[in-house]
Amino acid sequence: MKKIFLFVVVLLAAAFVSFASTEEVDVYAFLYRNAVTNSAQLDILQHMAEARLIGAGEFYAQALRRLVSEYNNIRDITERNAAAEQAMILAALLGAERYTQAAPDLWQVVERFTNYPLVRAEALMALGRIRAVDYLPQVIRVLESMNVGAPGGDNLYGERVAFGAIISLEKFGNAQGYLPVFYSSSGWYSRRIRDQATRSLPLISRNPTDFMMQVVNGSAHSIALKLNALQTIEASQVDNADKSRIAVAALAEGWRINVNNQQERLMLANMRKLAIDMINRYRSDDEAIYGLLEQSYSNITRVDTQERLAAIAALASQRTDEAARILSGFLGAVDANGRFPPTSLNGRRQSGVTTRDDEQMVRAIIPALGQTGRIAARPALMAVSNAGWTNAVITLARNALREIN
Repeated sequence: MKKIFLFVVVLLAAAFVSFASTEEVDVYAFLYRNAVTNSAQLDILQHMAEARLIGAGEFYAQALRRLVSEYNNIRDITERNAAAEQAMILAALLGAERYTQAAPDLWQVVERFTNYPLVRAEALMALGRIRAVDYLPQVIRVLESMNVGAPGGDNLYGERVAFGAIISLEKFGNAQGYLPVFYSSSGWYSRRIRDQATRSLPLISRNPTDFMMQVVNGSAHSIALKLNALQTIEASQVDNADKSRIAVAALAEGWRINVNNQQERLMLANMRKLAIDMINRYRSDDEAIYGLLEQSYSNITRVDTQERLAAIAALASQRTDEAARILSGFLGAVDANGRFPPTSLNGRRQSGVTTRDDEQMVRAIIPALGQTGRIAARPALMAVSNAGWTNAVITLARNALREIN
């Protein structure tokens, strides 16, 4: 029976091939209204979708309104499944038509077809495509509820609905949707959903600086989320000044937070090092950076060699008197600690007097002092030649002095 009905539909469509698009829609609409089952209606909708008709938005909206109003009365499971497929097709077609008048019924699909995540997802995406701004808060709430966890522990269900909500918020292009999608990019979802959220973010807001500042400074947010916020702002197209501002805040957080968990300590260190690297490249007028960078050099119980070297480079890039003063202090502290007495044995440092890390720091600090280009760096550099350093180190100091001169 189904095959015969489909054959009739195809013949009728072919008979009216010379009609304008409105006549084709009228034919399909006549057949749809006279179909007595959801399965039969579904067959017609599938043909309409394949025909790619133009200007059928009003019919699709009427069909969806009828479907939503009758859905709760459908008892047969086959017919309910057919109704769900109808709703999904109609939502997609209405979204493609940008038929804004259908927004209330599309939202009814989201609320009523709770057992069909793909249907809900399609309706959510359609709401975004038609820019149904009155339903933006509702779409945001749907995604927020999925971010908390999948209903009943059904991860596949949660991911499907979340995907629809993410695409919807992307299509809305409204900054209110930025943070919920950002949370999805770091959420419990599989890589596919998280990656989609990441791709959607720049389409929702071109300047997420204020949002990412909220995350970095938020006491309730995890270290992983703060690190992701810093990575997100670094990958964005915002001004360097905004990137630097977030980096300073992240570095401050990196020193405010104390954790015992090894994994969290590693994430915290990675956040500080990324922040320092950004301060190095983008510079900053914030006076707070000097104390923070000093900690990243001096607090050797919490930092590794890479962070200390990064702090030296970031100070040098600021090219300020304060940076030169701090770097000079780093260099002077080496002698003050007695690690480099002005004696040597056969032109080499005495065994056990210094460490490889000390030597590495000195070889980084001296060029950094030259890079500042500040007169304040000269005394520390000039003192090198009188302190019994190796010829290689003295040469570094002379080259640094030339940069200042």
